[in-house]
Amino acid sequence: FNQQLESSYAEEPNSVAVMLPTHQKVVRLAHRPTTDIDPSYHLPLTYESVPTFPDDDGKTPLVLLHRLYLSIDPAMRGWMSSARSYLPPVAINAVMRGATLSEVVAVRGASRLKVGDVVSEFAGEAGGWQEYVIVSARSVRKIETWSELVDNHQQTPRELPLTIHLSVLGTTGLTAYFGFIHVGCPRLPSETKRPEVVLVNAAAGAVGSIVCQIAKNVYGCKVIGVAGSDAKCRLLIDDLKCCDAVINYREMENEVERGAGTADPAELFALKSTEFQKRLRRVLKQIDAKGLDIVFDNVGGYQLNECLSRLNYFARVAICGAISGYNNDLTKQQTDNNVSPTGLYMKHGMAIISLRAKIQGFIVLDYIKEWSNAKKELARWVLEGKIRYQKEDIRDGLENAPSALVDLFHGNNNGKLIVKVGEQQVKRKEIVSRL
Repeated sequence: FNQQLESSYAEEPNSVAVMLPTHQKVVRLAHRPTTDIDPSYHLPLTYESVPTFPDDDGKTPLVLLHRLYLSIDPAMRGWMSSARSYLPPVAINAVMRGATLSEVVAVRGASRLKVGDVVSEFAGEAGGWQEYVIVSARSVRKIETWSELVDNHQQTPRELPLTIHLSVLGTTGLTAYFGFIHVGCPRLPSETKRPEVVLVNAAAGAVGSIVCQIAKNVYGCKVIGVAGSDAKCRLLIDDLKCCDAVINYREMENEVERGAGTADPAELFALKSTEFQKRLRRVLKQIDAKGLDIVFDNVGGYQLNECLSRLNYFARVAICGAISGYNNDLTKQQTDNNVSPTGLYMKHGMAIISLRAKIQGFIVLDYIKEWSNAKKELARWVLEGKIRYQKEDIRDGLENAPSALVDLFHGNNNGKLIVKVGEQQVKRKEIVSRL
């Protein structure tokens, strides 16, 4: 196989040949979690042979990919479950699914891809927690160059790392873009008598922070961010300057639990709901607003419930995720006071009807035909300073991917969480990402 690889490189004069190892690290789904993820039990690390091109007629163009980076996302918890979802569950003993950036290290057959190209993949056959994989050349997409993203822009582009294609220019940025603009349907102040009021749950997270910046810097909205620490609140107010007011829900929860005198989950849920409602009223008064026009929700639970009680007429609620309930045991009966699929929105159901509010879930794959244009707009906003590129939280080594996923659900990350799997083995000028 290394002879095949050397032949592939021989056709690329700007490439440097590399020799493949015989074995690679792979993470497979061994068991389906019903509550919290146990990395070694649910997602054990294995060592397996590096794949080789099949001995067939060779008519199907194939590429050998060397994994560079993995994106760590809340959706992965849903893929590990057997519950109905927008993608089939990851099969037991299958390679764990995920969005990736990879380097082409060998090509078989006629293909638009070349050795050294860096490609992205969302969650199909090429997306997975492994160091090497052979896939159809048609299943991956070469990352865009600066000239392909922004035409005739006067500002000189600055270099940014490849990982921006998993954050602002990846499915993270696209989720923020389509969820806020296509589902939230924001209106400019020139179209209304006042700036619209937006609340973003998990506002300091990878998606939430981009939503806040688009809302504030592109659409001129008043923005309330809900985050889980003082540091994250300061990021939104002082660093990114994308929120007019913030709520530290973690500090609030700790205060409630210390003074509650009960450990009953339903009672604590009710107490947290009441306190969150008070703080929401306080920040609305602080920014001189009566209610919410747009809610971008990543959390669910009491936060979403109480946001629904403060909606303005014809408000729009974009449901991106429900991270507060992803680790709940959905095999057990739950009450409407907890985070359950059936009880999540019913507390303020009549208010939603009378206010003519819209609640809509969405999946970024719904808009895949529009990704290219959206990336161009996101890139332009980065260049204009309307979206600030933030350095990602990068963990080193495929073996640390399972624990990184656990950290994501405990809020132990700063910004977009990515795992670095390997270094680029081929150096080509045209794969440098410039923005």
